[in-house]
Amino acid sequence: MLALAPGAHAAGPCGVSATPLRGSAPLTVTFTATCSSTSYTWAFGDGRQAVGQTVQHVYPAGAWHPTLATELGTEPAAVVTSIAVSLTGPHSARYAQWVTLRAAVTPRVPVTLRGRRFVHGKLRVRVLGTAPWVASALGTRSRPLRILVTPRLVVRAVSSAIVGSKIRVRATLHPASAGRVDVPKVDTRGVHVAHLTVRTHAARGWAAVSTSVTIEIVQPDLALGSRGPSVLALERRLRELHYAVQADGSFGDDDVEAVYAFQKVTGLARTGIVDGALWSRLATATVPRARYGGDHVEIDRSRQVLFVVRGGKVALVVATSTGATGNTPLGLWHVYRKVVGFDWVLYYPNYFLRGFAIHGYPDVPPYPASHGCARIPMWIAQTIYADIAYSSAVYVYA
Repeated sequence: MLALAPGAHAAGPCGVSATPLRGSAPLTVTFTATCSSTSYTWAFGDGRQAVGQTVQHVYPAGAWHPTLATELGTEPAAVVTSIAVSLTGPHSARYAQWVTLRAAVTPRVPVTLRGRRFVHGKLRVRVLGTAPWVASALGTRSRPLRILVTPRLVVRAVSSAIVGSKIRVRATLHPASAGRVDVPKVDTRGVHVAHLTVRTHAARGWAAVSTSVTIEIVQPDLALGSRGPSVLALERRLRELHYAVQADGSFGDDDVEAVYAFQKVTGLARTGIVDGALWSRLATATVPRARYGGDHVEIDRSRQVLFVVRGGKVALVVATSTGATGNTPLGLWHVYRKVVGFDWVLYYPNYFLRGFAIHGYPDVPPYPASHGCARIPMWIAQTIYADIAYSSAVYVYA
């Protein structure tokens, strides 16, 4: 049926004007008969009737077909469309999250939102702000739907810092308009574990968020005999980087040798002592890279370190001391003999060429000092022995 514009006249023996013909439910419509008649009977299409040349009727949601009966006959009036549209969705969402909005409309007419049309009553949207969501159906708007949006807070801080240093904590809120970031200061006056919580003061429509980070405040100078949380922080960081060390909070020979190995790999002076420069390098260091792929052992004669390599990646870094005269043979060799315990003065040796072996020894200085073997610390010798099988490849390079 052709719907007439508001105020238009339907064709018929009398003539009818109705206004408005479309709007939000409940919709009040005024009907007027434009002819002279002794009687006017209106049937509004929703089961209700009224008499009079001019009448009003309140329509619930729906599409309605009113008629007028006069002494001239019965004629239809224009279709009345009383629209009810509602919009639902999640109460909250993360910033940039995709969510589904649902629209319900009576009668069945197209529903749109920001230029996009609902399909089967659903519409996927990305939450990028806090502006209310409003659906529209033939000019009728739904009540605003407000979604509480949780922004993304990214906090970057060092995992450890030196006593007395200034710590820079970078906190970024996405989007920046979501609020103000509050970054508390970190107390670095003594050794402790600082638990830092960064919070936001939310802007309207945004949720407040917080992120916590842990920063170990450590002392700058450590040496043989040192004890406490700073030593434990050092040991844990070295183990993260795959250096052989025991995490017991006591700076022993294993720590000295692990520090030697780290200093060798990173080009620092081989002192076996931890200072501010070493702490700084630890904060940015990465696991050393193997030179060859597969499972094998690498002996770097120039840096005096031994790598246990698994799947082409360094699994363990061990301090070593090779031949004092530079006689540790370069090349690719294979383990052909292994001895449990002592073989003369060699502890748990793994022979890879004639009398050359990887073995434990009480003295592993940070420079070449052996007769040609690759010395490793006594405490790690059994572990290395178990990790190296017969026929294992051993690469020695300068």
